[in-house]
Amino acid sequence: MPSTESDSKTSFRSKFPAIDWALVVLFSIYLIAVVTMWWAIHNRTGEISYTLDDSYIHGTVAKNLAANGTFGIVPGEFSAASSSPLWTLMLGVIFFVTGPQSWIAAALATLFGGLTVERSNSLLKSVGVGPVVRVVVVAMALAYAPILPIVSTGMEHTFQAWALLGLFCCLIDISRGLKKPGQIFLWALLAAGARYESLFALPPLLVWLALRRKWSSAFELGLGMAVPVLGFALYSVLHGGYALPYSVMLKGNLAGAFKIKAFRLAVETQYIFIVMLFLSAAALVSIIRRKRHPENLAWLPISGMVMMLIHLQLAQLGWFYRYEAYLIILGLVSAATFLAPLGHSLRGRPFVLRMTVYILLAFATLPLVWRAKTGSSEIIRAAGNIHDQQRQMSEVARRLGKNARVAVNDLGAVSFFSDALVLDLWGLGDNKIGRAKVNRVFGAETLKTRLEETRTDFVICYPYLFMGSEHLPTTLIPVATWVLGENLICGGDTVVFYGTTPEAAAKLTATLEAYRSETVPNPQSTNRMYPASPP
Repeated sequence: MPSTESDSKTSFRSKFPAIDWALVVLFSIYLIAVVTMWWAIHNRTGEISYTLDDSYIHGTVAKNLAANGTFGIVPGEFSAASSSPLWTLMLGVIFFVTGPQSWIAAALATLFGGLTVERSNSLLKSVGVGPVVRVVVVAMALAYAPILPIVSTGMEHTFQAWALLGLFCCLIDISRGLKKPGQIFLWALLAAGARYESLFALPPLLVWLALRRKWSSAFELGLGMAVPVLGFALYSVLHGGYALPYSVMLKGNLAGAFKIKAFRLAVETQYIFIVMLFLSAAALVSIIRRKRHPENLAWLPISGMVMMLIHLQLAQLGWFYRYEAYLIILGLVSAATFLAPLGHSLRGRPFVLRMTVYILLAFATLPLVWRAKTGSSEIIRAAGNIHDQQRQMSEVARRLGKNARVAVNDLGAVSFFSDALVLDLWGLGDNKIGRAKVNRVFGAETLKTRLEETRTDFVICYPYLFMGSEHLPTTLIPVATWVLGENLICGGDTVVFYGTTPEAAAKLTATLEAYRSETVPNPQSTNRMYPASPP
């Protein structure tokens, strides 16, 4: 007797009982998108290049950790240049085995992007969201983050999103009375070690755990978050730095922490406002539903809202979409927890009504569509900018020879691809300049003194950054100017090369001429070299 359609479905399910087809679809979409992106970047730059120079800063510190145990830019000199200690340590361990390979950061960012897909799907699945809705929600959350620009930076932001999602998944189990000893500590440690902004989750989660009288879980959470932060603080202070990395102190909003701005920014920033509305709706649904259902997940969207407000108060947005990316992913995934009860309430209702509700919800995310479209369209241009400017600066520094003393304001690629002893004029990679900037005493005299102390021979920088009271020494000799066309991501269009002495200027001139004559120009490059004139 021929098998029926029902029999064939039963047979198919029995052969593949554990496969989560929503996850399979999501992984497929992610892999196709990310492989296409890296191929396009390689086609533009000729290598795996990044959309921010900062990725190479982590790479340089990791290179020095692997080679000589130094957490810093210059071998043997400590500098708190990385605000992601675990990411840098992970790169350092890999470099110890493979050597410093620039593509490894891309592989790690891609890997943790995939793991973020898995944790997002797992969280929604655990609260009863169906497979079709999971595919739509996770795909939208990652597109709106936007995940491709974040991966293209080759930095720790996908690692942070994965760790925080893992922490939230673990806390959902805790809320259901499932004991997970040690897991909260591990996820909290990973999240705080990935980026310091993960600490913004600590206040709302500690309050919730205290209200639930889950004291051991609260202790694990606090200890896990504290270990990487206090561990780095102790190491930094013992080596002449501050308790916080310079990137946190120079780029954050610590000075204006008591000037309330979070609510204003939440209203003024469209994509943040939309996510906050969804989180508010999810919290309200969870509170109302509590009368008919014992499980209360209101803490999840409420924690997301509090995290957003703390971030808006203390940190920044932007920098190629990356600073708030974790908030977009966590916010939308957390807000989507209300879709399960919504689906139950709509069950049995007319198909048109159900579709209308879901279409209206999707329509409300239109401001995030613009964010996703714009971010993804800028990837190749941004990667091209970094390759045409910072990457080529690193080639000049490499040609200047091992241990050449070079001062720059963008230290990533120059320090990673060359063996130069790099002085960071911005302060992230140099303790003395970093301290002067934090204490707001940085000026022309500080800059001149530091160049003399380090016996710097060459300066490569954006001259517009050093004007007024922070001007460059007038004794510097300009040699050449690079002008970048179609600039999107670099700190400036114009880079000027200086020698600090006539001998250094002559060597720099010869090196630039050799670079220009021996380097095959990229036909897509918009970088142009001109003889220098005094700025």
